[in-house]
Amino acid sequence: MVTPPSRPAGGDAAARADDMTRERRRAGNTTEDATATVTARLAGAAKYRDVHPDTIADVVAGQRDGTTDPAELERRSRARLHKVAALHLLTGRLAALRRGMDKADLAGMAEPELRAWCREVLAAHVSTGERLPDLDRFYPAVLDLVPPPATIADLACALNPFTLPWLREHTDAGYTGYDLNAGFVGLAEDFLTRVYPGSHAEQRDVLVGSSLPDVDLALLLKTYHCIEDRRRGAALSLVDQVPAAAVVVSFPTRAMNGRAAVFARRHVADLTELADRRGWRLDRATLDTEDLLVITKRH
Repeated sequence: MVTPPSRPAGGDAAARADDMTRERRRAGNTTEDATATVTARLAGAAKYRDVHPDTIADVVAGQRDGTTDPAELERRSRARLHKVAALHLLTGRLAALRRGMDKADLAGMAEPELRAWCREVLAAHVSTGERLPDLDRFYPAVLDLVPPPATIADLACALNPFTLPWLREHTDAGYTGYDLNAGFVGLAEDFLTRVYPGSHAEQRDVLVGSSLPDVDLALLLKTYHCIEDRRRGAALSLVDQVPAAAVVVSFPTRAMNGRAAVFARRHVADLTELADRRGWRLDRATLDTEDLLVITKRH
């Protein structure tokens, strides 16, 4: 029988501490490995092929919460990414919209014909489809509350670039739309290039990556509550930090189930408190389908 070597005084405690340190390191490495594995799997999934890689990585990182099980992390991440990507809000098919645009003589269309065609595209997404009854009044309501802009950034545009025929009736401001979905961005960029040269769409997740360029007017249309659901406090921080002279935040007046959008109340309270704290002016306009908050940071 071999007698194990004796430990010095305090050796048991030191050994336990060493064991715990090694275990923490192993858990950390496993968590990192699981994160990398799940991120790669989701980025390669056909369902999310158009979602910005930065978005996928950010969502997966936010769902780790100490888990070292790749299957559990993937389950959580898929559930969250479903909400973040919001692909279910697209009621039409991007491929069909693309075919329709390829066949259309957009540059040769008269203004009424172009607007009618754009309405069909806008109807293919829940958010812009809801806005259609108010579209003629939307940009006048916004622009009446801000100094005349020279540059506009649409922070989560989806199909909103197809409202440019209505925007151009009131301003020639440079327009750039940002979205985390490459499908929306590609469709919008082709449209803008053909009809409104100088306006652009760019794939970007405005919550991650490099800072945005300074603009006169930033639009965050019916997306604030979605960003807050993704990461609590992120939308308020975005409004606070986005380099813009004025920011328009909007909420639907009704939820998708047709009931009053009561969820917006707490967000409106947070934005009001932010404006008060920063000394910014806050104006409000309400249309039938959309509630608009206009925060003017600088004149």
